[in-house]
Parts: sequence; structure tokens; C-alpha cells
Amino acid sequence: MFQFQHIGHLYMLAVIPLLVVLFIAAIAWRRRRLQKLGDEKLVATQIQGFIPGRNTFRFILLAIALSTIIIGWANLRTGDKMEKTERKGIDVIVALDVSKSMLAKDIQPDRLTRAKQLIMRLTDKMRNDRIALVVFAGRAYLQVPLTVDYSAAKMMLQNVSPDMVPTQGTVIGDAIDMAMQTFTQNERKYKSLIIITDGEDHDDQAIEKTRAAADAGIIVHTVGIGSPQGTTLYDPETKSVKLDENGSPVVSKLNEEELRSIAKAGHGTYNLLQNTDEVSDKLINSLEGMEQKSLGSVVYSDFTSYFQYFLFVGFLILIIEWLLPGKKKKAKANAELKQAVALVLFMMLGYTVNGQTNKFIQQGNKLYDEQKYKEAADDYAKAVAKDPNNTSGLFNLGNSLYQQKKFDESRKVMTQTAGISKDKTGKAAANYNIGNSYMSQQKWDDAVSAYKQTLRNNPQDADAKYNLSYAEEMLKKQQQQNKDKNKQDKQQNKDQKDKDKQKQQNKDQKDKDKQDNKDQNKDQDKKDDKDQQQQSQPSKLSKQQADQLLDALQQEEKKLQDKMKKEKGTPVKMQKDW
Repeated sequence: MFQFQHIGHLYMLAVIPLLVVLFIAAIAWRRRRLQKLGDEKLVATQIQGFIPGRNTFRFILLAIALSTIIIGWANLRTGDKMEKTERKGIDVIVALDVSKSMLAKDIQPDRLTRAKQLIMRLTDKMRNDRIALVVFAGRAYLQVPLTVDYSAAKMMLQNVSPDMVPTQGTVIGDAIDMAMQTFTQNERKYKSLIIITDGEDHDDQAIEKTRAAADAGIIVHTVGIGSPQGTTLYDPETKSVKLDENGSPVVSKLNEEELRSIAKAGHGTYNLLQNTDEVSDKLINSLEGMEQKSLGSVVYSDFTSYFQYFLFVGFLILIIEWLLPGKKKKAKANAELKQAVALVLFMMLGYTVNGQTNKFIQQGNKLYDEQKYKEAADDYAKAVAKDPNNTSGLFNLGNSLYQQKKFDESRKVMTQTAGISKDKTGKAAANYNIGNSYMSQQKWDDAVSAYKQTLRNNPQDADAKYNLSYAEEMLKKQQQQNKDKNKQDKQQNKDQKDKDKQKQQNKDQKDKDKQDNKDQNKDQDKKDDKDQQQQSQPSKLSKQQADQLLDALQQEEKKLQDKMKKEKGTPVKMQKDW
């Protein structure tokens, strides 16, 4: 497919009709001048060096030369043609345990973070395989569908946390069911499931469901994370060690025996996560050892430019025009030739620069494929410095900055790419990457806007549709969290006011009690004086009255004990939530 690299330069062709109009006006003016001298044809024959039609022919040649030079300047090229290349791979689903026991710190920094690092390393080493992500605890959820967009998968992985799954536990069987539903149902091979978990408190049906998955052609690998000795869990509510229903510290241990059994039932391997690179290499070797299916892939070929042919034609026409006989002096003709040569040399220099630009882009592409993103960015930046409007260089520069997690810089370059891109596909791709950068920074509102802009230019982009729905869901969740936080802040302010009010009431009551005690002491002093006066008198309380008083005191004490038992109530049994 032919296209112009600098299509805006073609607007210069509008000069040609203007020159035609000026040339016709000049001929008309010349004829009027000759008519004033006498018969036009007779006067013309008397002009030294006159050749009929020579000026018109030379003008036509110059117009053609100028047109070809402008077309060459716009650089007609072939490229962006799609070629089918043979690509082989398999479908891989990673099931990640996100229960609260994965927050245990028996491996640093914690189990969940190390599991994420392993998935990141796996993704970096994949080339053609499709990957999906399932998160599970008490239930399983599909977080990322099968895709070859590894950047999107890693971006989604960063947001994974135990808060995503409301039901706690470690139901591996539910994760296997979700994986079986996600895989292509009409194939009985080319599929692998990697389960990353501590295996604690697994469901009894895990082995049975693993066998069913193996019968469906799914190879099941397990990765154990944690230590067999285990460690205590942190309770964010009490800000101390989590306790069970008996008040004893909760200890989370790695269940290696069950994970080995699951791997054996799934015809896969079991690995204990200690060294991330070592485990990722073992898993990649296992995946590469599987039978792989052929996947048709569309790739873009290198551009082939044709500017040199147009410049050659333009230069050749200028030489022909110069060689035409005429009345001009040789010196003036030489000056014209020099100007023409200078113009062509200038154009050739410009496309030499363009060739250097393409060379930098090719070098950057090679480094990018080798995951040397910083070096690739340097080459792309050199290409952009040579040609600031080179969309390929800008787009690739934005990608390499994104891979370095320089999201703000990447977004700035992608915005520039979308602005200068002439086709909707290029604009859609740039806006898609802008959305990804916002997602990585959890700026959900901006991500939604970017993905919507992507779909305006490319409504069929399935990845953009999925990312848009995910960003909208996370935006709603963020807005609800902000709403809850505002509500909580208002409640805290109210509680603080109530607390201050209660504090003031307590102070007033304390002052009142102090005054009452003071008054009571005065009354007691009076009573003591009275008792001293009556000490010489015998007691008038009989034995029967003393017994009645004692019985009354015992009855009051019994009522008080019964009341305290009722208020104490029955203790609530603690439920497991890890």
C-alpha cells in the first residue's frame, strides 16, 4: 500500500495552479505590449532569439519539475503492509492466591509481593504465548482474559490485593474451574495452568478437579510460596498478631504435600519459590517443552521510500530546460543551473537525514526486542531529534519510556504522537498507551477518557474495551471509597464532638461529686459529734432486728450478682478470615 510520509508537504502543489495563472497573465500582458508596436506576429519575429512556443514549453517543464520535487519531498513510500508470519505458542493461565495468608512475611517482603514478582518475570520471558490471570481466595475471579498484551497484563497485576476478593480462604478448586471456563473449549492441548499459593486450608475437591482439568488437556503446575514452619499473621484491626477463636496466635504454613499432589494429578511440576529467576526459568522450560499451536500473526514490514526517483526526474527535467536554446546569456544560464543543483542537493540532504532517522529507529527496535529499553529510548530520541514529526520514532519512544515506568514522560510523547498522526489507527494506538499509563498510576478517571478516545478512532479494539470497563469499575470503587471516607471523617468529627461533650459532662459531674463529698464530710462530722455524745448510752438494736438486717443485705447482694451475670452475656465465637 502506497502512502506519503509527509503528506502535508503536498499542499505545496497548490503553487502550480497559481504559477499557471501568473504565466497566462504574463503572456496576455506581453501580447498587449506587442500590439501597441504593430502587428503582433510581425513584431515578434523581429525580436532577437525569438522561438515560437519556447517560453510556454519551458514553463511546462519547470512546472513538471517543481511538481515532481514536491512529491519527492512528501516521500511516497510503501509500507504498513501486513505480512503473515509463522508464530507458535500456547495458552497460559496464572491462578494467584490473594487470601490474607499471602500477606505473611516468612519470605520478604511478603508472599503476595514475591508471587507478583514471579509472574512479572514469567511475562518478561514469554514471546508468543497468550497469558491470562485468575485471582482466588474463597472464590475465583478472572482478572485478565487471554491476551498477548503483556504490558496490560502486568499493569493489571499491580492492582491485585486481598481486598479484591470478599470471601477469604484458599479454594483452589474454584480457581481450576475458572481456568477451564477461560480456556478454549474445542482444543484438548496447548493449555497450561500455573497455580501460585501457600496451599493452606485448600478445599477437598482440588485433586478431583485437577484430574478433570488434566483430562481436558490442561497441564497443571503448582508453585508453593511460604515456609513449612510458617509464621504469624498481622491483624490490621488490632495492630498486633492475629488470634484465633481460642485466643492463640494464628500461624500460616505452606502446605507442600497438597501442592505436590495437585501437580502430580495435573501431570505438571511443583516448585518451591525461593529464587524467582530459577523458578521462572523452570516454568518457561516446561511451557516451551509442550506441543505448541501455530498462530497467524500480523506484522508490519519496513518502509520502502521512492523519493529519490521523483527527485531524479525533477533534476533531469531542469537539465533539459537549461539545455534548450534561448536568448539568455550563458552566465545567467549557469546561475540557473547552480540554483537548480543547489535545490536538488538540499532535497537529497534532507532525505539523507531521513535515512539516518530510519537507521536510528531500526537500531532502537532491535534493542527494544532485547528488552534494553533505556538504550532503545536513546536511539528513538535521536530519530525524533532528526525528524520531530516522525510518528514511528515518537510512538516507539513512548513505549520504551513506559517500559521504564516513566509514565508521565511516556504520556507526553504519546500525546504528541496522537496529535501529529494522520490516520485513526495511529491515534488509537497512542491513546491506548496513554490510557495504560494512567492505569499504572491508578488515575482511573483519566484512563477512562483515554480509552474512550481510543474507541472513537478504532471501535473494534477489544483490549481497549476491556480496559475501559475495568477502569470504569475501579473508578466507581474509588469514588465509593472516597464517599465512605468522607462519611467516616464526618462520623469521626461527630464522635470527637460527643467525646468532648462527654468529657465536659464528666468534668461537671466530678465537680459536683467533689462538692457533694464536701457537704457529706460536714454532715459526717456532725454525726460523729452526735455519736460521741451517745456513746455512754446502751444499744437499742435487738437480736431479731440484727438478723432481719443481715437477711436484707444478703438478698441485695444476690440480686446484684444475678444482674452482673445477665450483663456479661455469652461470648461470640471467632470466625476464620484468613
